[in-house]
Amino acid sequence: MELTAGVYGLELAVAFAGRELAIRPVAVETPNGLLLLDVGLPGGLDTLREGLTAEGLALEDVWAVALTHQDLDHAGCLAAVVEATDAVVFAHEADAPVLEGEEPPIKGGEDGGLDPATVDVRLTGGETFATEAGPLTAVHTPGHTPGHTSFVLPNQGLLLAADALNVADGELVGPREDATPDLETAAESVAKLAGLAVDRTFCFHGGGVDAGTEAIESVASGEN
Repeated sequence: MELTAGVYGLELAVAFAGRELAIRPVAVETPNGLLLLDVGLPGGLDTLREGLTAEGLALEDVWAVALTHQDLDHAGCLAAVVEATDAVVFAHEADAPVLEGEEPPIKGGEDGGLDPATVDVRLTGGETFATEAGPLTAVHTPGHTPGHTSFVLPNQGLLLAADALNVADGELVGPREDATPDLETAAESVAKLAGLAVDRTFCFHGGGVDAGTEAIESVASGEN
């Protein structure tokens, strides 16, 4: 699904934790090639390739991966993508040690099934990527994991929330309580996102909705 010119929400059908579900990495066209926001599960390289092909894109054009966080459904395929594309890897400094295999993940056991990969650039929040849709800015939104990072395209009024928010039954809702170790910090992150001027939100779980700042404010206040 093309979310705006040069920005694509990929819908990948996967089996995870004993159930079938859809996950939604994002591919962004940049002057240097494709930037992927998340990559999917271990063993999912072919699934990712197929998702890109469905949008008229190619895995071979990937120049960088920016991970929203350490969880397996977002980062599990990272090592395989790097091997296939020699992509530059960006991730928040708080989650980078997990991605590199230096620390255990906060969820999923000793290694969570994650093959380590080098994080080339450690984000802190506020970094901006040049893209065909205008600047893409990293927003540190911890809680779901310490380094969870959302991204915003201010020129397009589009928030790429990853797991800081979810879509359920077509409505924007908060982070999943059963998958969010620090709910208090996650709530603070939702309040931070409510300060952005956006009118559309795309989530890794649930997809896109025509809901922006006002809806996020409702989630932050506990109304949703």
